Amino acid sequence: MKILIGTPIHQVKDYCMERWLENVAKLQLEYPADLLLVDNSPGLDYVEKIKGYCKKYGLTKYKMKHLEITQGKGLGTNFDEEIHERVARSREIIRQEVLSKNYDAWFSWECDQIIPTNALDKLVQLMEAGDFVMVDHNCWASDVPNQVNFDFGVSLFKRKCLEKYSFIPAFGTDPDAPNSWYYAEHWFRQRLLKDRCNYLEVEGVIEPIFHLNS
Repeated sequence: MKILIGTPIHQVKDYCMERWLENVAKLQLEYPADLLLVDNSPGLDYVEKIKGYCKKYGLTKYKMKHLEITQGKGLGTNFDEEIHERVARSREIIRQEVLSKNYDAWFSWECDQIIPTNALDKLVQLMEAGDFVMVDHNCWASDVPNQVNFDFGVSLFKRKCLEKYSFIPAFGTDPDAPNSWYYAEHWFRQRLLKDRCNYLEVEGVIEPIFHLNS
């Protein structure tokens, strides 16, 4: 499968970016896959810093795009909405890259998760064995002890479902769409269920996964 590793990034995750990019470089040796980083930090300074990290770890099969979006609205609901909007819009940029460049699948791999180098190969095997449109591998939350994280942190999406479903909630045009960016992932899953798509959620197949918070 021709796969794109696509990941939203932001300067607040700089504490883990070097370790993650080193992990990406090692994984690409086992499963060659292109890398697209969508930076949604304010300004372009962090883009240049990431290029330095990529050079350090010998990453060459990568592309960077920048999403400029209003930031720093304040605390509370607006601030939370801002974060989830940045992530959803970044994922939509990745989705369009998958579709326009004829990739077979998107590997959603969050930049704060360190995984074994055979992880992508395992996801591909699961996807092909069950003809799934999505395989979502859950792990422990980084900030809540014994809490399972259900985000798209380590997930594989087949092109088929990306052709049909966007990551941008259809505010005001779809009665089933949420009224908050916070529920964008949930809405994506709900549409898969509504259309009876064959997808898989698993735990423990890929071990260990280190979900970094510092």
